[in-house]
Amino acid sequence: MMLLMVQATFQRPTPESLQVTLKGSLRAKLDDQGADVMVALYESGLVTDCKNGDNKGRVIANDFVVRKLSKIWSLKNHPPKKTLTGTIDFGLWDGFNSAKCGIVVFVQQRGTHHIFGSQRIQLPVDL
Repeated sequence: MMLLMVQATFQRPTPESLQVTLKGSLRAKLDDQGADVMVALYESGLVTDCKNGDNKGRVIANDFVVRKLSKIWSLKNHPPKKTLTGTIDFGLWDGFNSAKCGIVVFVQQRGTHHIFGSQRIQLPVDL
């Protein structure tokens, strides 16, 4: 069962930035140790031309490469179904193409870094 369900909206305040606004709630109570809710901005469809090493001469396709990672919430004893809202600003890289990108939101326990659940959301193509 997914611990956190979120909806995302995306804006480009400048050509060099992406603003992600998340709204959602927990489906279960967190324990006393607490957890952090993280957001990873990833890119797929990358290609690496290997010039050295064991893969010398090969071209390797890379998907779901994390480009940016940020914490949106730190939670402790947070009740279920209470709405969470927050916004993260990501600086973008040269060649950013929203059709190849998305975000993953995941709940990570403090201390152990155990992942309680995750949700992947594709960015709009025309962003």
